[in-house]
Amino acid sequence: MNPFEMLQMKGRIENFGRQHPRVAAFFAENHQELREGAIVEIRITSPEGRSIVTNMRLTAEDEATINGMKEMMK
Repeated sequence: MNPFEMLQMKGRIENFGRQHPRVAAFFAENHQELREGAIVEIRITSPEGRSIVTNMRLTAEDEATINGMKEMMK
């Protein structure tokens, strides 16, 4: 990813945080739990009411990626 794309992504992430403050606050308050071995569950509910759920167990590589993203956002 080139530096210009990185700046664009940073702006989009900041905008997402402004548009969805509860999500940003949730991750800010619980970021220490996003470490190797933690399970992240995601649920999507469509406008029609269909629900889809998945989960993943974080690896050491995932933790490094998350930490890199946090550093990029500083």
